[in-house]
Amino acid sequence: MKGVIILLFILFIPLAYPLSIGDLLSRYSFSTATVQMNITRHTDFMADSNSNGISDKLIFELTTDNTAGTFIFLIDLFDQDGILTNETSRNLSAGTNKLNITFSSILLSQGQFNYSIKIYNGSRKLKYRKDNILTGIYPDYEGGFRIISVNDLKINRTLQLNVTASSPENKSHVTTLFLTYNNLTIFSKGTKPYKTPTTSLIFNFDNETIKKTHFIGNFTVSSIKIGRKTVKSGFSTKSYDFREFAAASYIYNFTDEGIDTGGGNKAEFLEINATLQILRANNYTITSALYDLTGSLIEMKNISSSLDIGKNAFAIRFNGSALYEKKLNGPYLLKNIELYENGTLTDKINDAYATGNYNFNDFDAGSLPDITVNISVSGAHHHGIENLTANFTFSNRGSGHAFNVGTDIFDNKTFSRSNKSGILHANSKITYEINFTGISDFEISAFADLQNTVEELNESNNAGRIVVKLNKKPFLGIVKNITANETDKIIVNLSASDPNEDDISFSVNLTKFSKSLNVFEWNTTVADSGHYALAAAASDGFLNDSAAFSIIVLDMPEKDTDNDGIEDGIDRLIGNDGSVNTSTIAFSMMVNDSKNISRLFDGIFPVKLMDGNLTIAEFDFNFSLYRLNLSNITIDKQQNGAAGSLLVKGVKIPEWATKTIYIDKVDAVNGVCIKEKEISSVADISSGCNSADEFLAECDGTLQEGHSCAYNTSIGKYRIKGMKHSGVIQFDYARPGPGTSSGAASISGSSGGGSGTACTSEWKCSEWSGCINGFKARKCRDSSQCAFPTKKPEEKQGCIGQIRILKAPNDGGITRKASPGTKSKISQLITGHSVGAPSRKQTGVFTAFAEVILIVGSYLLITKFPKMFK
Repeated sequence: MKGVIILLFILFIPLAYPLSIGDLLSRYSFSTATVQMNITRHTDFMADSNSNGISDKLIFELTTDNTAGTFIFLIDLFDQDGILTNETSRNLSAGTNKLNITFSSILLSQGQFNYSIKIYNGSRKLKYRKDNILTGIYPDYEGGFRIISVNDLKINRTLQLNVTASSPENKSHVTTLFLTYNNLTIFSKGTKPYKTPTTSLIFNFDNETIKKTHFIGNFTVSSIKIGRKTVKSGFSTKSYDFREFAAASYIYNFTDEGIDTGGGNKAEFLEINATLQILRANNYTITSALYDLTGSLIEMKNISSSLDIGKNAFAIRFNGSALYEKKLNGPYLLKNIELYENGTLTDKINDAYATGNYNFNDFDAGSLPDITVNISVSGAHHHGIENLTANFTFSNRGSGHAFNVGTDIFDNKTFSRSNKSGILHANSKITYEINFTGISDFEISAFADLQNTVEELNESNNAGRIVVKLNKKPFLGIVKNITANETDKIIVNLSASDPNEDDISFSVNLTKFSKSLNVFEWNTTVADSGHYALAAAASDGFLNDSAAFSIIVLDMPEKDTDNDGIEDGIDRLIGNDGSVNTSTIAFSMMVNDSKNISRLFDGIFPVKLMDGNLTIAEFDFNFSLYRLNLSNITIDKQQNGAAGSLLVKGVKIPEWATKTIYIDKVDAVNGVCIKEKEISSVADISSGCNSADEFLAECDGTLQEGHSCAYNTSIGKYRIKGMKHSGVIQFDYARPGPGTSSGAASISGSSGGGSGTACTSEWKCSEWSGCINGFKARKCRDSSQCAFPTKKPEEKQGCIGQIRILKAPNDGGITRKASPGTKSKISQLITGHSVGAPSRKQTGVFTAFAEVILIVGSYLLITKFPKMFK
């Protein structure tokens, strides 16, 4: 109903309000979306494809949410020079997909556009539409073709147009120039070479092309189409006369008048006079057709004559009685007139001439009747029914009465009926209905005025004849049962005979078959195994014969081991959720965030291995280069009461790739032992995590030996990144602090040190500033540049002034650096420097000891008697 309302609105738009179709459509939205296809996001942008710093492509990026299948994407871009269309077909998998549709900037003529998106399925049925979408504003891009100038001239009998155009590229394009005149168009088309920055183009219109326009005046260059780009133009040529271009004879003028030959003030003929310019003396023929204003044919004429060179008047006469019979007033239309020279068409004018205003009463009506015969029969015989009703109509379509009209009806066997009417008035008729039973094939005929006693306008329509054949159903040949293997081609060749020799159509009630006449083919796949109960039929259009048959398609597990409908030869993911070896998890998996794994994969996709709804391992897998066989994978986690652990075995990934796995946090420990080697169970990991390919990692999120471990509170699991092989188990481990050997780290249940070492921050601090407002400050930086810096020194402290301590001259000039992370409040409050010459080296130990005693004593003094320093 919506479409009807819109149509009515269009019909009632006032003519004084000029709207183009594009303008009209832009006011309305015909948007639609279906479950098969929806656009969740659309955006547009410009790109520079040739890296010259100027955008030259307008790109539309579409994000779809669709079912699997083939879809045809079409974008209409409304440019001021016309509608630009780009159509592309894509085969999409189910789910979210992205694709780009591109327009070259040389096709564009403005900075912003309206566009529409239409998407069809493979059967060309609309599945999505959105209209009146506005692009971004793009003021600067590589321009397209532009018309700089147009010049025209006549060369002999050729009209030549010289066009100068700007060109953005060195390339040949099919180019068409359109000339308009009197709302009609002619064109010149050819492949033209273009060179930057400008190109000169020549378009020629030959003598016959210009002559056949029958136009005198100024042509208009409406547009020039360069490849897919239409460039509008309003250039007007000089005034030309088609007669100056003619190389063969032509028609160029008409007049009309009524011709009264009987002197009764009624015209017996309508005469149309055509003026012919004959360029060669020869035999000429004019064919013409006269129509009324309703488009009904009145009469056709074919007149031949020998004509001399020069101007010739050629009279075409149409019967006035034919005009009267239509009872329609003029003008009358000479819609077609053709001039033949010795049988060769030399000139033709469509919609050539409209006569003056005539009244049908201006013409002689005539007084002759015209009797016609019509026979119609019921259609039951098509269905094999032996009963038939025949209707006979005898009509007088003339303007005069018919007297003593005889009618005869008979078949080709024994039936016969005759009748005679006293008078059959003009525009009246006689009808008969006859029922036949138990018929077989027969002919039935009817005649009016068989003895030819009535004078008529037309004697050729006084008879009618119909051949009736009793239809018999076709016979379908034997259809055998078929047994085949998956991936076999199944061919069903049907045959049938028809007693009436009618054309036969065949059918099989399974859409998997493709049909060519009587041959049906089915290329089975590994998803087609099963038992099919089918029916074949042969039909002549009315009656049919059918036969039941069966097809058994045997399952071929050796071609599709996981029975997912994809042959193993092209299947990149073998198996299903039940194929993975496990006794401790409820396994499932997702590829590209979809649990549908029974499909073709090509490319790199994220893979998630899951325990119920929780991810326990994830990695990127290149299905283009490798195949993932789930039956080769073993996954197990800890038993009840055991420390959190996970074994992921059999997932082979490239050297450059790693896995991320998740293990349960069972014990209150913050470390893991990682086994980077293919193992059979977590029990293969040593109790001290000190065997080959084993190392410890603290779960603080830092990078340790290419791995990192962090706790995710929302799922209660540790996430370990950088894994290549099999096993991880919880382990009580803390990384060694700065300045501490790895053997001093805290490791529960192990006498050896861990083999993994985290990044250790090395802090470099500036000197403390003076004491300002009770605080002093400094800047510290991590020279190791760790991703996760640890134990950063304080950069701001309270202060009470500065105590200056003079060291004894025998300290040896040795300055000791405290281990990173060591905090000493006294050292932060006291500064000192050495004086005097350095002493011998062996006094250094005593000096260091004296410094420690002095520092500790000062610290205790300050903390016990703080009021002394205020």
